[in-house]
Amino acid sequence: MSAGPDVLDPNAPDLSGIGSLYTDGTWLWRQDLPYYLGEYHVSLPSDFVAHVRNAHHQVTEVPEKRLVEILTQDLGIDMD
Repeated sequence: MSAGPDVLDPNAPDLSGIGSLYTDGTWLWRQDLPYYLGEYHVSLPSDFVAHVRNAHHQVTEVPEKRLVEILTQDLGIDMD
């Protein structure tokens, strides 16, 4: 976990958790997303909102194989 600036207000205090990511295997979001929702009332993509509602607001366990795919393919992290 790391701390860093508020990307919408560089004069705001640093936020914790900016380097932490969550995923449900389909979507990937930062730990500080709730901060931006509450502080700035940012809107989320309608596809994401529909996905969350269809999952009844539950994040399921993601298989390790999918996590490795996300790390290597989506985030470009070399696992070797």
